[in-house]
Amino acid sequence: MIVVRFTGGLGNQMFIYALSLIIQQRFPDEEIYADLTRYDLTKEHDGFDIQKYFSIDLKKIPNKILKNIAPVHYYVSKFHLKNLFAIGKVRHIEKINEVFEKRSSKVGIVSDLDSTNFNENIFEINHEQVNIWHYKGNWINPLYWKGYENLIRDAFVFKKNLLSSQDLQLISEMRQEQSVSIHVRRGDYKNDKRFDLCSYVYYEKAVKYILNVFREDNIKFYIFSDGEIDLSIFNDICYQVIRHSEMCGIDLYLMSKCKHNIIANSTFSYWGALLNENSRKIVVAPKYAYREKALYRKFPVPEEWIKINNISNIPSNQKLES
Repeated sequence: MIVVRFTGGLGNQMFIYALSLIIQQRFPDEEIYADLTRYDLTKEHDGFDIQKYFSIDLKKIPNKILKNIAPVHYYVSKFHLKNLFAIGKVRHIEKINEVFEKRSSKVGIVSDLDSTNFNENIFEINHEQVNIWHYKGNWINPLYWKGYENLIRDAFVFKKNLLSSQDLQLISEMRQEQSVSIHVRRGDYKNDKRFDLCSYVYYEKAVKYILNVFREDNIKFYIFSDGEIDLSIFNDICYQVIRHSEMCGIDLYLMSKCKHNIIANSTFSYWGALLNENSRKIVVAPKYAYREKALYRKFPVPEEWIKINNISNIPSNQKLES
């Protein structure tokens, strides 16, 4: 039996679901369940909303297995104690779960090794050792889904009934223009020393790159953001700001309908670029994803994407991942 843990917002959920599809391909006889305990006691972004936007099937983990991998959640649910726990305590609860899980003789844990790295041993599971294998990670490195690109893209069928007439008109315009999406991640990234790494300098470099490639074409930029941004840096280009504040998945889908993409260090716009079906698309991405203590970790994106250095003025006690 295999359990895949879901965490984070829509972009992370999509990477985790993509891995579950690959696991199903690799182990067709296995029962695969979704661990949604992260969303039981906290909303986290917009909650578990992947099924809100995409027609996908998931099997939620049964209680008999939940007792082994997340005993605190199991007893909270069983005795209806959810309201007693403050959202801020969720991480502490998860740590308690992990202590019990690691002590269990029935469960084996498979990790993605620091989010952006690649664990080459993730499919080397042995049921003679344990009965349950618990996959816990974000799985964003392209090496995980290399060779499965078509399987993954085909799995994410967007619910088009969510689109308004204005959205459909935008898509029509994007197809006729040399359209480029720009994603500026604010929200939870704003002033976060770990993730707020895409400055306006990065976006100026990215826009300049696109303009140099398409010198004579009629380019229109579509700017997507989950917060207030300084639009003055875009004064010299043709742009339109798009925001579906209560339906973020529509923004992701519209990004994928642009011919080209400028993404943030965010799995949200990463998927907007991945689902872009333009065979000649240009995707510009930041080189670094986040800061971990004294190290800036690289953003693992497909080799053909254009990577721009988004880190400048590095303090003497900081290093860039090589």
